[in-house]
Amino acid sequence: MNSIKKPIVIVGCGFAGINTALSLKKLNPFIPILVIDSQSQFIFKPLLYEVLSEEIRSWEVAPKLETIFKNSRIIFLKNQLISINFSERSLKFHDQLEINYEFLVLCTGSIHNNFSLPGVDENCYFFNNLDDKEKLKLFLNNSVKNKLGNNLAIIGAGPSGVELACKVNDLYDGYFKICIIEKSQEILSNNKIFNREEAEKAIQKRNIKILLNTTVESVSKDGVKVLEDINNSKFVASNCVIWTAGIRPNLPLFSQEVKLVNQRILIDKYLQMKSFPNIFPIGDISIIEGHEDLPVTAQVAMQQGLHVAKNLNLMMRNEELLPFEYQDNGEMISLGIGEASISGLGLTISGKLAFEIRRLIYASKMPILEKTFKSAASWILDKKSFISAL
Repeated sequence: MNSIKKPIVIVGCGFAGINTALSLKKLNPFIPILVIDSQSQFIFKPLLYEVLSEEIRSWEVAPKLETIFKNSRIIFLKNQLISINFSERSLKFHDQLEINYEFLVLCTGSIHNNFSLPGVDENCYFFNNLDDKEKLKLFLNNSVKNKLGNNLAIIGAGPSGVELACKVNDLYDGYFKICIIEKSQEILSNNKIFNREEAEKAIQKRNIKILLNTTVESVSKDGVKVLEDINNSKFVASNCVIWTAGIRPNLPLFSQEVKLVNQRILIDKYLQMKSFPNIFPIGDISIIEGHEDLPVTAQVAMQQGLHVAKNLNLMMRNEELLPFEYQDNGEMISLGIGEASISGLGLTISGKLAFEIRRLIYASKMPILEKTFKSAASWILDKKSFISAL
């Protein structure tokens, strides 16, 4: 059995993990850091919709993890975490690999939540990574090329559902008759009011149908069975069903009992597990005691990653840790090809200029500087849209 002993181990290379690793290395270049993920690429998910619509290219949102950590003196290992033994400070992976840690940052992200509904996994398309994007794009292209059925149902009217609906409509010039199914009484129920209002306008302009207060009962290859009220069950015919209705934490097996809230690991204000203060579960898999209403977003994950890096550095210097304070920098949402809405930090803007500002802000958030410059440069030089929008 292989064994690597006592580095700081970061499991998960999403927004939380990458920001923790790179920031900690800057704070203390001599700390041994091992980063592990089951994938070989980082996916900048907020811009995955623009890859679908071909407004940007795949390489702009999916740098290889080896490239991100190149010359950083951070070791990257591709493997899948299976279980954690807290008392032994041991991690077990595929291929019988076992790794011991001094400190552990656990940020394994989330996967779709099917809520145990029949037919979801078998009959739905998803939109979480490049493979999902390719499968969906292939189906949509084939449907248009061969003039197959054009009824498309999107389950979930959160940001993913709304952005996908607008992008697909614009990309295929309204070929698909899109229906969004949402169990609550409004779209974007957890988002800013301005963005919600702009999204409603964008959906109405594109003649996208919305079924609110509608619960999904099951999904088949021919469509979705829904319940509009207690006694009114009906069938929504669809040639393609896209599931964006929810996520759940992607957790490994634990050797000891872990306190969970809404399936997420409960952590304290320092982002530690109370029973095991050398473990920092952050991002989608955790919830902060007393701050249960924090959104599950990339913005929160990035800020938590930066904060954990500071606290780890303080721990190794035997200094007092700092409580995490989330700063809401607003939110941005894509509303079709070349259009977006932004609400935050005193700014409310929509349309083409909002789309270009959004692209520029996201380019600045890419995890490596070289990729940031390449992405922003390719966008400005190839499209020249930013200048025209001004």
